[in-house]
Amino acid sequence: MDFIKTYFTSEKSESLLFIVLGLTALVFSAYAVWKWGDVFYKGIALPLILIGLIQVVVGSTVYFRTDKQIEQLEQLYQTNRSEFQKVEAPRMVIVMKNFSLYKKIEIAYVVIGLLLILLVPGRPFWLGIGVGMLLQGSIMLSLDIFAENRGTVYIQHIQNG
Repeated sequence: MDFIKTYFTSEKSESLLFIVLGLTALVFSAYAVWKWGDVFYKGIALPLILIGLIQVVVGSTVYFRTDKQIEQLEQLYQTNRSEFQKVEAPRMVIVMKNFSLYKKIEIAYVVIGLLLILLVPGRPFWLGIGVGMLLQGSIMLSLDIFAENRGTVYIQHIQNG
């Protein structure tokens, strides 16, 4: 049963990291646009704000629901393991499919960011967008790879009962 707490505690920790990264991106963007005002920083602010908002919302959602989720799933596991498997296995299939989609989007974000950096270096606004996309795409891809690996281990525990 420790596998439930281990998985969800790690998810909660990563969600806190999402919140911190998102808030940092939002604060940096506001500061950069306000203080420096250069068109490059206006460009970089767009993807930082877009993904920063997603990070704060998703991170907060996961963070605040996790303790109750742990409690419910541990109780279900103790009382009815087959029902636990019936509930968690399909849910995790969806979670893992979502990671596949997220990774594709994040890779596209990184590639588009790199292309903008390489192809429009003389246009500061687009260069800024490229840098912001590369930063946020790389961070999100990295974190989702770790989360997907945790999910794979968790699924193995679910299947082994």
